[in-house]
Amino acid sequence: MLHDDVAIVDAVTGALQRTLQQDVEPEDAKESFVVFAVRPGATRQLVTAGRNLLLRLWDLDTFTCVRTIKAHDTPVLAMGFDPSGTLLATGGSDRSVKVFDVDKGFCTHSFRGHAGIVTLVQFHPDAARCLLVSASDDATVRVWDLYTQEQVACIQEHMSPVTSVAFSEDGYTMLSAGRDKVVNFWDLRDQKLSKTVLVHEAVEGLVVVPSTFKCVTNAAAGKSLDAGTIYFLIAGEKGALRLWRSHGTSCETLFTQQSHTSSAVAYTDMLLSAARREVMVVSSEQNFLVFNEKLTRRTQIIGFNDDILNLKYIPKADASGKPSDVLAVATNSEQIRLLKRSTLSCELLSGHTDIVMALAVSPDGRWLVSASKDRTARLWDLRPTGGKQMGKTLPCCVAVCTGHTEALCAIAISQRATSFATGAAYYVTGSSDKTLKMWSLQSLAGLYATPAKPAPATLMVSSLGTVKAHDKDVNALAVSPNDRFIASASQDKLIKVWHSQQAGAGRLLTLAGVCRGHKRGVWAVEFSPVDQCLASASGDKTVKVWSAKDFSCLKTFEGHTASVLNVQFACAGMQLLSAGADGLVKLWTIKSNECEATLDNHEDKIWALAVSKDSSEMASGGADSTINLWRDFTEEDERAQQDDRDAKLLKEQELLNCLRGNKPLDAVQLAFELNHPNRMLQILRDLLEGPRHKDQAVLPSGKPMDPDNFSPEDIFAPVVHSLEDEQLATLMEWLRDWNTNARNTSVCQVLISTILRELPPSRLKSVDGVVKTVEALIAYSERHFQRMDRMLQKSYLVDFSIVTMKTLLPVDETESAVGKTDSDSEAVEEEEGVDMMQHRRKRRKAVVGKTKKERVDAN
Repeated sequence: MLHDDVAIVDAVTGALQRTLQQDVEPEDAKESFVVFAVRPGATRQLVTAGRNLLLRLWDLDTFTCVRTIKAHDTPVLAMGFDPSGTLLATGGSDRSVKVFDVDKGFCTHSFRGHAGIVTLVQFHPDAARCLLVSASDDATVRVWDLYTQEQVACIQEHMSPVTSVAFSEDGYTMLSAGRDKVVNFWDLRDQKLSKTVLVHEAVEGLVVVPSTFKCVTNAAAGKSLDAGTIYFLIAGEKGALRLWRSHGTSCETLFTQQSHTSSAVAYTDMLLSAARREVMVVSSEQNFLVFNEKLTRRTQIIGFNDDILNLKYIPKADASGKPSDVLAVATNSEQIRLLKRSTLSCELLSGHTDIVMALAVSPDGRWLVSASKDRTARLWDLRPTGGKQMGKTLPCCVAVCTGHTEALCAIAISQRATSFATGAAYYVTGSSDKTLKMWSLQSLAGLYATPAKPAPATLMVSSLGTVKAHDKDVNALAVSPNDRFIASASQDKLIKVWHSQQAGAGRLLTLAGVCRGHKRGVWAVEFSPVDQCLASASGDKTVKVWSAKDFSCLKTFEGHTASVLNVQFACAGMQLLSAGADGLVKLWTIKSNECEATLDNHEDKIWALAVSKDSSEMASGGADSTINLWRDFTEEDERAQQDDRDAKLLKEQELLNCLRGNKPLDAVQLAFELNHPNRMLQILRDLLEGPRHKDQAVLPSGKPMDPDNFSPEDIFAPVVHSLEDEQLATLMEWLRDWNTNARNTSVCQVLISTILRELPPSRLKSVDGVVKTVEALIAYSERHFQRMDRMLQKSYLVDFSIVTMKTLLPVDETESAVGKTDSDSEAVEEEEGVDMMQHRRKRRKAVVGKTKKERVDAN
């Protein structure tokens, strides 16, 4: 269950694939689930029970609800399918047990008898027996016969609620266990208690292990494996799996899981998969541990992170700078988590007895130091030379540092790689007691001299000194790349830079300078990897960059709307990454003081930031219990943009070639691909108004035509027919914009006419956006029509002027025209019109010729 929903998780990788109600919108429509049960068999289905008192059958292929059943009158707290997958048993807080036919959706049985809330229901593994077992918080276990619909047994020998029941391989013995630290064996043939085994821990999970499992064959070597022997696993408050062997009246422990840490986390549930030959255990910290048949832990899946307080990349041993596959994570827990990103599996480092507040990692990735509220700091060996569990090498704690009187809040370790080999390495801790302590790691030099030598069980880590650093809690520490300076940040609004110098066999801390300027407490401080400066993040919502020489403020970055909680350098010290209580990560360019990007994927304040050595990746974690991995895709984006530019240039050249080669249809398609409306307009204008020779085909279809006798729509018809719906919608939008300009009227109106003539109205209606575009086209087309109509009306003035000019002709010519027939008059007028046209042409030629002659004479 995840946030009252069912989470589907990959059992191999541990990756969350989805939640059951992921597609349900809005959020208010989602149900709050209490319990679920997976249906056995080939059908991929499960049943959920929610607070709305309904059972829902879900199809895991489509993630849809296929059936809804009214369940109990109160919430259902336990469910289980029978082996056939047909019947579903439910136990509710109304003290009743019900059985439902899932396929038909009705209740087949209803049992009452418990005096308390039903917490467990389980069918007998042999479907032919039709036995159902239920347990309640009244500390009783009841067995029901579905054939007779009666109770056949009531087991009252437990002193606390029963948490688990299991059945032997032959089906004749039932095992029950609870928090009363005993396991009872019941003979189902006569419903009597056969024996009780004291296991000395409250049991939360109990499973019978098949005798073919390797953990059984290995542990029971030399012992009888007859049919009467039962092997079972228990998991409980001790946080360790224990394998038991029951034979006759005797019972013994064959194997106890050894913890590689000083403390163990209790187990709360256990599930056995005979098909996968694996055992899965749930811990009290909501983690899932998967063990193989040898009881060797295969993987660990984190179910819940709680607040993420600190993050660190574990550098690779090859010092390549590539992002590490392992992240060290400090959560609101006393355990440190080593998260492997490729498999999403996790190792837990236990040792602290209170919340771990800060982490620091050596440059070579071998050593991890942690600071905790338990007032101690621990040194961990991360290389496979530490403890072992079932033959598997694991990190281990090799040193514990004590001395602070209050909780440790900050820690930092040497950043110079050679310091560890020479014995000059150290780490420094800061505490709520307002002091700094330095710790020597001189004992590590011997391990680097002989790399194959494993770290001893306990390393000697001595304190080099203590200094009263601030007036309030120390929030953050940082060590310079050359190990010469240490910066401390505190709630007293100050950043102090300390000079770490060699003094005999130890080191001394002397105050080098104080950085003043923040108006609230300082939460984080970090040295630049290349420049002599450092950055700080404060509760006054600002990030500041300080000089490491004169400790003056060089730059201030403002942009967060809440306290800035962390800051890191990136891109070889050229940029800064900051995280705030506003749930935002901001990327700043130091030179320009500009915020280049704001990353928003957290729902609460961000406490932790970590940047890989090559700055290609960044991890962030916060109070929303999530870890986000961010990748720098600047190079990929620039490369993609360059590829787009190159492809665009090639297409533009191809477009020009099509225009030169008289391939208008190809040119039209390329104009669409390039999204060039102006180029498209020019292509259409050239088709309509360009030169047309008698020996040249001007139609896009390639048909020859008479240049003196053609329809403009015939030119655009092949273009219109070649358009797809998406291209047609785009063309209509371009046409709407072109039509607003009077210079494009002829092309637009011919194109509109062609579209309306060549395409059926049904297709135009089916294209998205065409209807709205047509409304704009109509408005401007009416305006163009009115303008043309006014021009036509004005053209009649020419005719009027000609008629008026006839009154200026001589009277004789006017009278000679009297008596002529109308036809003769028309002929005369036509002849006069022709003569007038010829006269105008001659006059124009004379003017042009005279102009040419004048130019020649001038030259």
